[in-house]
Amino acid sequence: MVLSVGVGESAKSAAKSAAGAAIAMPKQLAVGFWRGLAYPFRGAKFVYLQHPGLVRFWIFPILITLLVIALVFAGVWHYHGAVVDLVWTEPTGEGFWNSVIRFFHGFVEVLVAILGFVVGLVAVTFLSAIFAAPFNDALSEEVERLRTGREGPPFSLVAVARDSVRTVVIEVAKLGIWAAVMLPLFIASFVAPVVGQIIYSVFGFFFTAAYFSIDYVDWPAARRNRGVAYRFSLFRDHFLPMLGFGTGVWLFLFVPLLNLLFMPAAVAGGTLLFLDLEGQTADQQTDQETDQEDRSAPSKEGQGGES
Repeated sequence: MVLSVGVGESAKSAAKSAAGAAIAMPKQLAVGFWRGLAYPFRGAKFVYLQHPGLVRFWIFPILITLLVIALVFAGVWHYHGAVVDLVWTEPTGEGFWNSVIRFFHGFVEVLVAILGFVVGLVAVTFLSAIFAAPFNDALSEEVERLRTGREGPPFSLVAVARDSVRTVVIEVAKLGIWAAVMLPLFIASFVAPVVGQIIYSVFGFFFTAAYFSIDYVDWPAARRNRGVAYRFSLFRDHFLPMLGFGTGVWLFLFVPLLNLLFMPAAVAGGTLLFLDLEGQTADQQTDQETDQEDRSAPSKEGQGGES
């Protein structure tokens, strides 16, 4: 009788523990994702409010991007009519039908202009990551210095030129990888209009968020000579915070013009996230080493007693 009561109490305790774990799991998942999602906003606070002097790093790529956008828009506005005339010459005769044809010719010119504006804006959005890369690298280094208090390497014009070339090459390679995955998937989504577009949307969201999460911790990782495998292990070991951070970056960087102001925040947020995760990883390694030492200590004492 006593045994059955004890077993019953044990079963109830196990059930309560399982129920508590089941309830806590979604909360932990949400907290991990939300924690990562907050880092782009923490980066914005760090750059724009707490350290406004960082403007010297991020203002130049924004001005360059705005200049390129203005040139693209001016070029599209000036040449869109000539582009249409290469395919379809505007009629010059009089009469009702010529007027109708001229109306549709003008309508096509408007469509070509809108398409040119959209394509140009998307192209500048992607290219801005390339020519802003050296500035973002410098911004990330300064954010790390302000956060940790550790001075970076002394200024060297040769080092700046070398790092700028390296950063631009890496950005081109990363954009190439993204395009190599997403563009074929985008084209394939039209083969199966419903299922294909659902798969493209779900996978595209996950892949782009993962891409941005790894992309924006790249600068502090590169300064420590961390390899590609380490970057992926960081994403694997801290999946939810990294995915949340990548989602926050994805939401803002794909909004035209807003992405210009948000890119410095993403750079700072990625640097802060990397520093925090690096600290966690170091603490975990220290704890594991301490546990191993604690487990090995009794055996050593036992061997000493036997001797």
